[in-house]
Amino acid sequence: DFGAPKVDIERLRAHKAKVVGKLTGGLAGMAKARKVDIVRGYGSFLDAHHVEVELTEGEGQHKTGAKEVIRFDQAIIAVGSQAVRLPFLPDDPRVVDSTGALQLATRPRRMLVIGGGIIGLEMGTVCSSALGARLDVVEMLDGLMAGADRDLVRVWQRFNEKRFDRLMLKTRT
Repeated sequence: DFGAPKVDIERLRAHKAKVVGKLTGGLAGMAKARKVDIVRGYGSFLDAHHVEVELTEGEGQHKTGAKEVIRFDQAIIAVGSQAVRLPFLPDDPRVVDSTGALQLATRPRRMLVIGGGIIGLEMGTVCSSALGARLDVVEMLDGLMAGADRDLVRVWQRFNEKRFDRLMLKTRT
């Protein structure tokens, strides 16, 4: 006999931080071992061998005010990503992007996922499977995961439909 399962949100967050730390630390270590310089910021090519970078710091893309011109023979530009802030959403701690969804302080019982794209559905699925959250999804297009093979999306949707209370397609937020 086993009791009802319990989610320890702090242990879950600590495990996530450990995994992210290993991944990012591993990449930084590999770059250092190969004598690769990593520069974070907003870059503009000056010519075929120079780029000017407005340096950033912290978790976001906060500009420091410093600039650096880098000369190169070959360059790798790894742009990363940043969630779009929808202007009609309130500035409220309950409204989170994909990064914030991985840093939740409490266990959500219900979530509204705005947009039926891969990342939003992934975050919703994680919160549903790991934390038991019920999901409502609103998507303005007529299907989920635009650009993905429709047959595969139907299989995914059928497998995951038990997580959704409402799936609202062709709906604007």
